[in-house]
Amino acid sequence: MFKQKAEQQINNAVCHNDNTMLSDSIFDLVISGPVICIACSEDGNRIAVGDRNGNLTLLDKSGSIIWEKQVDEGIHGLAIVGNGNKVICGGKDCKLRMFSSIGSVEWEQTIGKSIWSLSTDSNGQYIAVGTGDSISMFTEGGLQVWEYPTNRAMVGTGISRNGSLIVGCGDEYLYCLDSDGNLKWEKQRSDSLWDASVDKNGETVFVGGWDQKIHCLDQNGNDLWSFDTGGYVRTVEPLENGGVIAGSHDHYIYRMSSTGQLLESIETEGEITCVCASKEMDIVIAGLFHSNKICAFGSNSNSEPIELPMESPVMKSSNIQNEEVTENYEPMFGAGMFDEPIPDTTGILNRDESSTNQEAHSTYNDTSDIPSESSNHYSQTTSQNIGGEYREFASEVVKGDVKNYLRLGNSAWIEKRLERAAEHYKRATEIDPEEPRAWHNLAICNYHLALKRNPENIKGAVQSAYAALEMAKEKGGSDYNAPDKTLEFFALQLGWEPD
Repeated sequence: MFKQKAEQQINNAVCHNDNTMLSDSIFDLVISGPVICIACSEDGNRIAVGDRNGNLTLLDKSGSIIWEKQVDEGIHGLAIVGNGNKVICGGKDCKLRMFSSIGSVEWEQTIGKSIWSLSTDSNGQYIAVGTGDSISMFTEGGLQVWEYPTNRAMVGTGISRNGSLIVGCGDEYLYCLDSDGNLKWEKQRSDSLWDASVDKNGETVFVGGWDQKIHCLDQNGNDLWSFDTGGYVRTVEPLENGGVIAGSHDHYIYRMSSTGQLLESIETEGEITCVCASKEMDIVIAGLFHSNKICAFGSNSNSEPIELPMESPVMKSSNIQNEEVTENYEPMFGAGMFDEPIPDTTGILNRDESSTNQEAHSTYNDTSDIPSESSNHYSQTTSQNIGGEYREFASEVVKGDVKNYLRLGNSAWIEKRLERAAEHYKRATEIDPEEPRAWHNLAICNYHLALKRNPENIKGAVQSAYAALEMAKEKGGSDYNAPDKTLEFFALQLGWEPD
């Protein structure tokens, strides 16, 4: 029987701090579909938005709509040339398009495969395109110059301002090419990647992904610094001064210096899928996937690093070489974990093949861009098969089904991919806020993720898990005792001695 003293022990120990530097809101706008990509002109007067439903929208700096266009399917790649005289987009319909400033199609090129990302040089002379299995270079007239095969979906693509360096990422792999399409280097990272970009001079590469970090690399692929956020990083955008802005699923936009110092953090209302900024940083724009919202902020002109306490919701920057101690943290997984808290897998680990396969067929008519059903990604995920296609496929298959998100989370947990597991459990809480197992499992993941970052900070780990655990206890009621056991474990870790 859970003792109330244990819960009181945690209440006394846990406190929340909010030291985030906030910027002024300029506008927020709800559009017709989930926001996937955004781009803005160098002067910030034109903002392009691409959503999952295939809508392309051009806004002015105040958030007023200039024009809207509908393409066949979801837009995943987007760029604005110069001060907004050209808009380039690509997506699931396998077409690359250039629009004029008034919304007319200047050219359209069918490339025969889904486009997952794109980027242009400052003049729009070269367009780097990431597809389901390659990185390609196109001219400003839509002619393909070269194609480099990657055998994986390039969900992130970046190009330097002069077109001299191109980077692309998908799964755990990061590629760097020169302007002629020759491979300069290829790196396998420790976790799946969502976005890659390169600064104006082609000297610095920025990467974000499932490990919840912003990474900075030199032009040879060597790690320079990293910065921890509270959610996985889906978008990184280099700045004119050599720094970077990034959007995280922890609801924050981060502005970093070229040396890895936090200059500004901006809190938004939801998980950020894309972010961009004007050349002078007078406007920062973010896209929020689940709320279909575009948010614009005035950037803080502060150029001095923000000093934050270690328990702030905004994490500290760290030198990559100093992270070895945290890598030694090895949470115990599976049954019989010596009383460590584990996700509740009751009745949800096994996949219902018939229901998920049926939903997959009803969602997609063209199965050329999705994994085969026989691959059983839900229980056997591998780095070779996880890419943009899988992610889009999985999100459609499990949409609206909390049990499938719990299954995905459990599979990721078994594979020791805590970041992925936490994201799946969090999505489960959004689909069904009344499901106690979703809250409980999210709490467990948050606890272990915090310990992975800092094994010595037990209080911080409990703090990160406590809010979700309280929700699990509330939603589960008296018949659901998993949160009680976990609360008791936390109390013991904080020094409580049971009677």
